[in-house]
Amino acid sequence: MNHRNYPGGNFTLRSLLFAIVPSYVFPALMSGISGIILQKSDLIQASYTTIGISSLLSTLLSFLILWQLELKQILVAQKLLRSLVIILLMMSLGVLITWTLQLQSEYFNITFSAFLGATILTIRQPIKIYRNERN
Repeated sequence: MNHRNYPGGNFTLRSLLFAIVPSYVFPALMSGISGIILQKSDLIQASYTTIGISSLLSTLLSFLILWQLELKQILVAQKLLRSLVIILLMMSLGVLITWTLQLQSEYFNITFSAFLGATILTIRQPIKIYRNERN
């Protein structure tokens, strides 16, 4: 029998929370503070809706994709390629959502937040390379 008995890895509920909470809070705070300084109420509102939520969703989806890539041992050694693929996928998803929901006024907010969420996570999140050892 050929069973894969891999250790838990870096993808736990705790690591998920440490990834998604900052991905919502920091973009929302940065854009919210900018909106307050510039006195732009639309930027303040966008900070906790389209900017924060799109960054959070992008980070969550990127986390799930990275987890699956680690489990299936796909692109584990090619960090740059893995990051580029996930970042482009998240940005494309952001463009698709803005086009589908006709949110052209939020195009930049959603796409850039998806880029930030995916970039920060894919660069920071480690992936283990499992070796097949024979006894």
